[in-house]
Amino acid sequence: MNEKAIKKLRHKFILIAFISFMLVMATMSITIFTANLISTTRQVYNTLNFLAEGGSEQVVLFNDFSTEDEAPPDDGSFLSGFYNAMQDMFNTNAKSNEEIMFSLRYFAVVFKEGEEPEVFHLFEMNEEEAVHRAQLVLAENREFGVEDNLAHIIKTKKDTTVVLFMNVETERANVRRVGNIALFLTVFGSILAFVIIRIFSNFAIRPEIRNAENQKKFITNASHELKTPLAVIRANTELEMMMHGEDEWNRSTMNQVDRMTGLIQNLVMIARADEKANKEDMAETDVSKVVSDTADTFLPVATQSGKSMRKEISEGVTMLTNEAHIRQLVSLLVDNAIKYCDDGGEIGVLLSQKGKGVRIEISNSYAEGGSQDYSRFFDRFYRQDESHNIDKGGYGIGLSIADSLVRRYKGKIDVSWKDGVISFVCVLKGA
Repeated sequence: MNEKAIKKLRHKFILIAFISFMLVMATMSITIFTANLISTTRQVYNTLNFLAEGGSEQVVLFNDFSTEDEAPPDDGSFLSGFYNAMQDMFNTNAKSNEEIMFSLRYFAVVFKEGEEPEVFHLFEMNEEEAVHRAQLVLAENREFGVEDNLAHIIKTKKDTTVVLFMNVETERANVRRVGNIALFLTVFGSILAFVIIRIFSNFAIRPEIRNAENQKKFITNASHELKTPLAVIRANTELEMMMHGEDEWNRSTMNQVDRMTGLIQNLVMIARADEKANKEDMAETDVSKVVSDTADTFLPVATQSGKSMRKEISEGVTMLTNEAHIRQLVSLLVDNAIKYCDDGGEIGVLLSQKGKGVRIEISNSYAEGGSQDYSRFFDRFYRQDESHNIDKGGYGIGLSIADSLVRRYKGKIDVSWKDGVISFVCVLKGA
């Protein structure tokens, strides 16, 4: 894995960790806010029930009403104990004593058939407004609700209906306060987590980046050191062939030397292909001429193997690029197309302008392409034809190098197969 891939993996890790932390924080905040809202609502409801039971000695009409939210007696069962424990945890039971009266602001409107409405414990409004508000609540037929910082409950017995109102401005303010604190902690915690994850992930990838750089240096140095013994072996073998003639043994030695030389060259190309494109080495290039000339160099090879080549190259296609990169890319793809093209098949080379960049398509006849795993074509050392890779002379790294070259220009390479033809489409973006 090269330095660029390691940094890309780091960014993915930061993103996944950050999103995961945000989801956890948001879930916790929503849970806390919801639990507090439910707890406060139940507290208000139970308090209104307490008042309706007779919490005010001045409203005798309430004495006969009973609460519907009383906790069941503890009979020793698990469910009974669990219910009472939850009630205590969320504080949903109103105080069952008269001290609660000193901290509440409430009023009641009593309706009896054939009589005028009566108002008790009125505050902050006149009787006419209180009766009107009670009539609106009765018209809506909502037993319990909250509106304009006033919670209400409706109790009816025989010919008497009582609408009890209580000011819940403080309770609603507490709910908003908890919500704001939860939101602040979610945002602040997420930002802090992002900074911490980014810092520590940077420390974590430093050894991997050093290993990638050392690996690249090793490949370059080892390739350079291997060139000398290969050159000596080639020279000795050529001398032996001149002195004693060519036979299957020295021919095999020369073939293996050629294969080893090609493998070393490809390893060096892998190390260099992972580097970023240097704009100082770029120039406005006639890509049409470069692609056409490169394809022509493979025409004798294709003809000799009984295959034809078709070129559809638009004229005047230019791009700010390194000419050597275009030649290498086209060479790799055309060479691959010739190796895996069906006998008597056709290789296609197409080029067109795409914005400031270019679109290069290399295709070839490949009848058995429908059974291939195209998701692995650009993996290093992956061979699409394991049974014939030695005869075809492939190393399994050509397409990987092509992919690296395309990515240097922030482009994309795709492979597809349709109607017996496999196509490699490269889109290179202009610098």
